[in-house]
Amino acid sequence: MRYRTLIALAALVPAALALAPAALAATTGAATTGAAATGGHFTDIVVPGAAATFAITPNDLGSVVGFYADSSGLDHGFLDRGGTITTINVPGAPQTLAASINDLGAIVGYSLDANGAAHGFVDRGGSFTPVNDPNAGSGSGQGTFAANMNILGVITGFYIDSSGVQHGFVDRAGTFTSVNAPAAGDASGQGTQLGYINDRGEVVGSYTEPNGDEVAFAGPIGRFTPVNDPDAPPVSTLLAAVNDAGVLVGTWFDANGEAHGFTDRNGVFTPVSDPAGIEGTNPHGINNIGAVVGFYFDASGNLHSFEMTPARP
Repeated sequence: MRYRTLIALAALVPAALALAPAALAATTGAATTGAAATGGHFTDIVVPGAAATFAITPNDLGSVVGFYADSSGLDHGFLDRGGTITTINVPGAPQTLAASINDLGAIVGYSLDANGAAHGFVDRGGSFTPVNDPNAGSGSGQGTFAANMNILGVITGFYIDSSGVQHGFVDRAGTFTSVNAPAAGDASGQGTQLGYINDRGEVVGSYTEPNGDEVAFAGPIGRFTPVNDPDAPPVSTLLAAVNDAGVLVGTWFDANGEAHGFTDRNGVFTPVSDPAGIEGTNPHGINNIGAVVGFYFDASGNLHSFEMTPARP
């Protein structure tokens, strides 16, 4: 299913999108606005000249980060500050993907080296600090996928070891702690992913069971509380982010593989659906103001990124 392949990052963005950028290089964007069941206003985000733009996370100051594919299918991070686009490239890395930005302007993401291994980073005004879990593998598709850093400097993400197993991690000032759900499988392609962490220490993530089912969870680190949209089939929900009020944003998939975006506020699920997203909407980030960013596919299969700003009284 195309949508699950793209989202399964969710946030958790890192692994899935990094491994197949060329397949998306032919997609294009076009401006559109509108309203949906959430009562918000949708605006497309487009990096000029990009073959495809992926908006991932907004902060509370209105900045948005993500990544885009160039005409060769290579990925580059970007920062959108009030419509001014700045490209983010880790020096010496063939590809860079930005995953989040906090309110201090610190950008977190990962790069891919020439062998296809991932290396996390923190970008503070163009100064890059590596984030590499010591247990991460170094082969293609392995490595460290940094997802987010909260205002206290705690970094979360996941790493893939030399056996291809995923493990969540928490990085506190360079001290890495692995996070593994008890029910997660330990075969290649299985394990635990951590994504976004809010300023209260709550996280979103997922784990893959031995039978291949992927279970989304949210809450304090170490508490693996499953989350499933009530309209969704079992184990078809993925979470991307959580803001400081505990509002979750994510996507579920119907029997045809079509994506359905949502927010979850204390168990109340509200659809997030860009009106131009005929083939589904995939939210990836939410800030404390309630702005949501993500992407969708139109009726022609073209990919677009969007920002949804909340409705005002």
